[in-house]
Amino acid sequence: TSNLAEEHQPMNAEGWDKDIDVPTWRIGDEWVYDTKFDVAQLIAQANVSASLNTLTGDTTYEVTDILFITIDGIQTLAYKVAIEGEFTSGNSGANLNGQSGRLDIAYTGEDLIRVRDLAIITSEFTLDVDFCAFNLCFGLFFVDVAEITFDTTYLPPKEKYDFPIHLGDQWFMPFQSGTTVDGESEYFDPSEFDTAGPENNSWQITANGAPTDGTDSVDYTGCADSYKINEVNETGVSQGFNWYCPAVRYNSWMRVSNAAGFTIDWLLKEYNPTDSYGVSSTSTPGTRNVDIVLDMEFLATLPDLEQTITATYLTSPANTPQANKNLQLRYELDSYLASPTTDGNGVTTNQLNVSTVVDSTPSSDDFTSNGVIVWDPVTEIIGATTVVVDLNVVGVDLVAQADSVIVTRTRNGEASVLSKVTGYASLPGDLISLSIPAQNRGVLTSPATEIEVTTPDGTSTRQNIPAIPSYSQERITVNWTVPAEAPIGNQTFSWTVDPDELVTEDSNRTNNDAQINIFISRAPTAFLNVNEGKLTFENITLNATQSFDEDGGDVNCKFEIESRPGLIDVVDAPDCWTQWNWTDDGEWLVTLTVTDEELDIDVLYYNVTVINRNPYMNLTMVQSIDVEQRITVDATDSGDIDT
Repeated sequence: TSNLAEEHQPMNAEGWDKDIDVPTWRIGDEWVYDTKFDVAQLIAQANVSASLNTLTGDTTYEVTDILFITIDGIQTLAYKVAIEGEFTSGNSGANLNGQSGRLDIAYTGEDLIRVRDLAIITSEFTLDVDFCAFNLCFGLFFVDVAEITFDTTYLPPKEKYDFPIHLGDQWFMPFQSGTTVDGESEYFDPSEFDTAGPENNSWQITANGAPTDGTDSVDYTGCADSYKINEVNETGVSQGFNWYCPAVRYNSWMRVSNAAGFTIDWLLKEYNPTDSYGVSSTSTPGTRNVDIVLDMEFLATLPDLEQTITATYLTSPANTPQANKNLQLRYELDSYLASPTTDGNGVTTNQLNVSTVVDSTPSSDDFTSNGVIVWDPVTEIIGATTVVVDLNVVGVDLVAQADSVIVTRTRNGEASVLSKVTGYASLPGDLISLSIPAQNRGVLTSPATEIEVTTPDGTSTRQNIPAIPSYSQERITVNWTVPAEAPIGNQTFSWTVDPDELVTEDSNRTNNDAQINIFISRAPTAFLNVNEGKLTFENITLNATQSFDEDGGDVNCKFEIESRPGLIDVVDAPDCWTQWNWTDDGEWLVTLTVTDEELDIDVLYYNVTVINRNPYMNLTMVQSIDVEQRITVDATDSGDIDT
């Protein structure tokens, strides 16, 4: 079954609203986040016998410096952001080696963020983990669990945003990432979490509105116009998300899934901008007392052409001009610098050749988008904007953009946004929801028209599309339930913008049609053979090699092994085979998770029976003695190696 939603989602030329272009920060700007720190997977991977609640507390982000750093030979302006937080499990919220108590974590970090696009240059943080047995934090009750430091560098810097941002935008980025983990712990080796090598992540803006995951929401009330940006790695595995809030110039919600095995959620509760008036820390950012605002002559330009950049330097609220101020214009991607001076109105106008340089984030919405900075090096007040370079700058160009479709799959009541990285896959019975854009990639407003959508069952439906402003879009939503009898293979959605060609101003009709395929798959099937009947300390083979995927392709296996009470060991086994031995007899739970190439899973539970090993006894004595003499028999070399 399928239906076409009546509701339109106008974007109102959003790409050219300064609020969702790159923001600028000041030394002293501060964000306070309610924080939830889930380390359950970290504990499992570290083979520590422990359990605990999700840790909670507050984290403060503060801009502490604006500095230069050289990246790939280019002098780059950057923000230094200090991060501090304290999290706790609460009294009796943790258990370590069988003892109940409280776990506390102190978090301190420092990020270097590129000014022109908020790309992450480096990220370093330290976790100081303490356990208080029986909730007592002194003497023998206090346990220093670990103090570990994660130091990560990205080259080129990791662009979690691709300004200016629009709903549906999708971009990807290859980069080198290296994380060094250092520190001390009696429970695990921190260096085991070291990683280094190439990565290729992708992002898509999948929602616009108040940040929520369906249950949680943020305390800060001024971020109802946030943009959700999902991040996945090259295999399609989620790396977390962030809700970017234009009003607070940063994120209203961040979720980071770290490869070491922990997940952190930061939910905004306060924003305290410096040098501002009319601020309410829990709802309103107010207005900067002094600001540099940048305007461009054109919304987009062709490569290697001139773009006029106007910088206005004013003091609010009276708009008093900052006259005769020596500023610096920085077009860092092209290593271009200029030194303009404001006139009596606080204005400076500059001609910038956008050149042929391109950014490192190929995207669905432009050829390249390059940051421009105009700042006062004395006061460290910054203005910034993004130059959009397009290969075809025309009056009106209606586009059916497949790369900007947002595909949401609902299965068993749980919705998830699908990624282009692994393809759009579903199972029979899934509800597929497509948010389909009709874009105008021209500099003039396009006339009203229609969009026609054809669903996999061959049904065609039309909806009216109102006039679309320049470089903006309208969206419609199509829902389709995958039939229970749907065969394995691709099912196609197609759509046409202006199907009757009524918009005579459209300069390019070759991009008015688009389609995407939804791959109808089957969940994998898990099989597990166990050679039981073994004693303690004897290897038992866990063989899941007969697991398979009915729709073809490889499967990966993960074993979660209960090795002793309260301790789960996690073994990733791409070949679906491993061996394990237990130190104690009894029944031990093994959980097998089989994942296919579409990231569908099948989970199997198996209780492995381990047989008790008999105790051993060795007697030592003299071989012969005379009658009526005392004999000494030594049985100290006896025991039971079982736990």
